[in-house]
Amino acid sequence: MEGTAAKPSMLALVFLLSTVLLLTISPPCDATLLQDTCRRITTSRSGIGYEFCVASLQADPACASADRRGLAMIAARLSVAGASAALSAITNMTRAKPNPWSTDCLGVCWEVYDAAIDHLNVAMRNLGAGRYREAVVFLSAAVDAPDNCEDAFREMGDGTSSSPLAHEGRDFGRVAAMALAITATLG
Repeated sequence: MEGTAAKPSMLALVFLLSTVLLLTISPPCDATLLQDTCRRITTSRSGIGYEFCVASLQADPACASADRRGLAMIAARLSVAGASAALSAITNMTRAKPNPWSTDCLGVCWEVYDAAIDHLNVAMRNLGAGRYREAVVFLSAAVDAPDNCEDAFREMGDGTSSSPLAHEGRDFGRVAAMALAITATLG
């Protein structure tokens, strides 16, 4: 199990390589809107990182024609991809037949990331319909998935254990926080 935690999942690696590829072939976003949006949200949420925000949003081809709502949608889609990467990693870890304690914790993590995907899908429907307050509610519910997963490992373990999903959780947490922060600026 420890060896698994140190290696990023294959899906996360594919996601990273796809992002790099898209950065090299994507038409540019409205630089002013993108930079202003990322500067605005990272001022209050330093855990996201300005460069991460710009690179993540710019990697999506839809960025070329996106307004602020479009940027929120991109971040929400990236969040779904991040939660899906976490679910894939959990599946791979479960196949390795970990000890019963880890299996229980991974089960909790599966549930919270699966629920996060559901929340994100509802949030995207609300974003598309211009119901920003409702979108914020569902994005807020989704953004807690990494913390809830980590809590399962700490509470069921010795109190200091971290989950083998810390990498996926960090990546998901950053893009989900971006989606929430951008959506909150919409109204």
